[in-house]
Amino acid sequence: MTLLGVQEAPQVEVYQAEKNGYVEIWAKNPHIYPVTIELSAQLENLSSDKSIPLTSVLEAESDQILVRLNQINRRDGWNFETKFATYMGDIFAQHQNDFAYQFPYRIGSSHTVSQGYHGIFSHTGPATYSVDFTMPEGTQIYAARDGIVIEVVQHFKEGKNDKSYVDKANFITILHSDGTMADYSHLQYNGARVQVGDKVGLGQFIGFSGATGYVTGPHLHFGVKKTIPGGGFKTIPVKFGAINGPVIPKEGRSYTAF
Repeated sequence: MTLLGVQEAPQVEVYQAEKNGYVEIWAKNPHIYPVTIELSAQLENLSSDKSIPLTSVLEAESDQILVRLNQINRRDGWNFETKFATYMGDIFAQHQNDFAYQFPYRIGSSHTVSQGYHGIFSHTGPATYSVDFTMPEGTQIYAARDGIVIEVVQHFKEGKNDKSYVDKANFITILHSDGTMADYSHLQYNGARVQVGDKVGLGQFIGFSGATGYVTGPHLHFGVKKTIPGGGFKTIPVKFGAINGPVIPKEGRSYTAF
């Protein structure tokens, strides 16, 4: 199980550039992943070239204009006040639904789904479309899709069937080309074999499974997610490649990676 709640707001620099008769509001995103920004403003003797409040996506490692404020009456003074909130990821991301993910373990090996979509133990709400694969601690984990590693947590040492451990799982998050992200969770202590910024290919070895966080036993939690309004994430139903064609993993069944 993995908590898909609101993440810590990514640090983004919002600043203004004053011109003759207008003001530009810019935002700088230093992160290797896109950031969604929601901006509101109170304007005095200024009009905006975009509807405010606005929601925009800052591309990775970008510096871009958000809005231009034009002075209405040149003879009078002007003023404005802005507020903004930021969220990790692209709120407008559209999942590539025809993509078949590779099962996230060694080719030729098989593992059983202990909890599938709508699992009653913990796959509800934002985590509804997640899959738990039962496997011994130390099982090699492989990337189910290519992308860029944007988060790695591997300092936790313990796991328990206790909700107080829900945010104490080691995990790797990989950003895909369509703006969605995949979480590989409950990894071993120091079990990651990739680091933030690494580009990984489909089927690349990325780490070792474990039993950290809120768990009833060793397993790999896998879920593909996207950013939602107000921050946080929701998981997306995905298909996996199988010998007889793409499948949606069913609880209690075993699947072989190929």
